[in-house]
Amino acid sequence: MSNTQTIVTTTSGSQVNVSEIKKIQNKLSSELNDLKESMKLNAGEYTRLNQEISNLQTLVQIESLKTELANLKMLASKSKK
Repeated sequence: MSNTQTIVTTTSGSQVNVSEIKKIQNKLSSELNDLKESMKLNAGEYTRLNQEISNLQTLVQIESLKTELANLKMLASKSKK
């Protein structure tokens, strides 16, 4: 698979290339690792989210996972108070 291959989402028609997805995957993985340290994610939840990050292919999937991580961050910040 070439880094210049374009992947098109089916719902909005937006395009993103493979290298952009890899950058996003790296960022989300880093955020997930930070969350694992700041709140006690169980191993199953961490593994599931990590697998979802690895399988990202569309902008819709990316946005969905970003929302899930944002919700976890919010929970983590509430539990620290």
